[in-house]
Amino acid sequence: MRKIIALTFTLLLTTAFALAQTQPEKKAEKPKKAAAAPKAPKSDADVQKCINDKLATNKAITGGTAAVASLEATLTGEAKNAGAKTGAGKTATGCGAKKVTNNITVAAPAPKAPKPAAKKP
Repeated sequence: MRKIIALTFTLLLTTAFALAQTQPEKKAEKPKKAAAAPKAPKSDADVQKCINDKLATNKAITGGTAAVASLEATLTGEAKNAGAKTGAGKTATGCGAKKVTNNITVAAPAPKAPKPAAKKP
């Protein structure tokens, strides 16, 4: 029985060393993507329309508007939380604004109802 176990172990060890010695096949290299053609700069009106359209569909921001001058956007409105405010700034950048002034305010959380006092027996 010991000979069978020793033989099996030796066989496994030999196989492991043989596999470790073989070189893995190299995957075919993906061709590099061609550089994207530089986009023409967007106009202030295009950037403002893009931002306003996206703010209008955002349920976490109420009264969200943008004013754009020289590709610098100023955001106004009220956000339900800080994450929505940050997202609005990233949205403006994604629409083509070079600089974003985020004047969106974050709504204060609604006060929680007080817990009823525990009754003592």
